[in-house]
Amino acid sequence: MRGDGTRPDAVVPRQGTVVLEEYFSLQLSFAERYAAVAGLPLGASIAHCTNLRRRLNLWGPAGANRWNDFIARIGDPKNDRRDALSLCTQWYEDRPRLAAARSFGCFSFDPPDVSGVLRIHFVPPGTLSASPLASANIGARAQELCELFSHVRRKEPGVLSVRGVSWLYNLEAYRRLFPRSYAMSVQAIDVPLHLNGSSTWGQVLNWRQGVKPEMRDALLARMTTMSPEAPWQSFPLQVLTAIGDVADFYDRFT
Repeated sequence: MRGDGTRPDAVVPRQGTVVLEEYFSLQLSFAERYAAVAGLPLGASIAHCTNLRRRLNLWGPAGANRWNDFIARIGDPKNDRRDALSLCTQWYEDRPRLAAARSFGCFSFDPPDVSGVLRIHFVPPGTLSASPLASANIGARAQELCELFSHVRRKEPGVLSVRGVSWLYNLEAYRRLFPRSYAMSVQAIDVPLHLNGSSTWGQVLNWRQGVKPEMRDALLARMTTMSPEAPWQSFPLQVLTAIGDVADFYDRFT
């Protein structure tokens, strides 16, 4: 995954706005708290520590003007929380429809960087009927990884290693999908984190894309002691990273 855990061209699954309203509300609460402790305007805080830009499909140069318009409107001091939430849901309904990104079920990847590092992503499609990490679905996830790395082996000869960055590495159910060497490499990240993707925010959602009550409550409680220098530490689960030799992935999945 990228440092923020998502692909720049990733398509947001088509959840209904009713399901996402609580998610938007939680992000607005987080942004309001960060604005208060960091001394920032609300619009700047939303841009810094929510993933609304990706949820509204406004990432990248093509979405810049519309995103700036959104930030100006949502940051208007005349707005209250209801106005801001209404704006989020309205813009979500009217979001641009992007071309589908290449994926292998729940997995996708970014082409290798100049150092030969391939970044992998885990973004379950909105069509699943059960938790993607349930024991009964491990075989399906393994098959997706087989397809992904078979493709990489054929089409991406410059790959030397594989990296992931996500809260998911806290979960044994996720780590066990990968080669042992990769799973054993999991460690904390010692650089500032971006909060505009799903690598951190994804932990508050279940596989149906609804907010988990226990994670919501834990985040709201921890926000009371939010650090302006490290707002990501308010999340119950911290983002971890893993890296491994691509040869281990080829041995297991191809």
